Amino acid sequence: MASIRSVFKTALIIGWTLSCYAAYLLVYLVIRLFGLRYEGWRNKLMWFWSGGCCKILSIKITVIGNPPKAPFFLVSNHLSYIDILPLYQHLNCTFVAKKEVRIWPLLGFMVMTMGVIFVDRTRKRDVTRVNELISGSLNEKQGVVIFPEGTTSPGKEVLPFRSPLLEYPAAKGIPVHHASIRYETGEKDPPASESVCWYGGQHFGKHTQKLAANRNIYCTISFGEKSQIYNDRKELTNELHKGVSEIFSPMA
Repeated sequence: MASIRSVFKTALIIGWTLSCYAAYLLVYLVIRLFGLRYEGWRNKLMWFWSGGCCKILSIKITVIGNPPKAPFFLVSNHLSYIDILPLYQHLNCTFVAKKEVRIWPLLGFMVMTMGVIFVDRTRKRDVTRVNELISGSLNEKQGVVIFPEGTTSPGKEVLPFRSPLLEYPAAKGIPVHHASIRYETGEKDPPASESVCWYGGQHFGKHTQKLAANRNIYCTISFGEKSQIYNDRKELTNELHKGVSEIFSPMA
């Protein structure tokens, strides 16, 4: 039964995603042709798409605190590739993602047209380029979300934060917001740390089957009450890690 449920949900997700993206791309090309801003259209489409994905995957979201309004800079812990779904439901934003996503077949192109910023974490010089893109991406229509852990985890704790991508808000004195994400699954489902969190080199295809087989997924997003402003990058990083850790409840 679980395998049938997994195949059915996976097929729905693929069909839903391709349908939504086809509609997005059509309007996106027209908007870009006339040199207009596309973020407003992207925000509506991503809210619509992520909401449909949450229904298909039976993801129920609880929000604690108040999401920031654009423009904003926000950091969060990172547990799974589905973290973007609850965030798109409550934030008008774009993300900073690792460069490997850019070369994924089809998905890489789709993500690029959504305005996602790609970073090569293995090259220190690339941070300068990315910080310039972040500067141009903060506007009244969108904020920027980064996952400073640099990888996903099973949710036992918040991993150490990497500081380079926080150089821009530190240098410009921009307030940085923080949030935490955690998941739970239903009583008859495998633990969220095994079936929702994606980490440690797990095969993507096999993990998506396991994820889709869940009957229910409960997501809690907690937004910090105060933003942080520090001119020292490392001090900012430490305070944000402390803030996320304080509002995060370990999953194991």
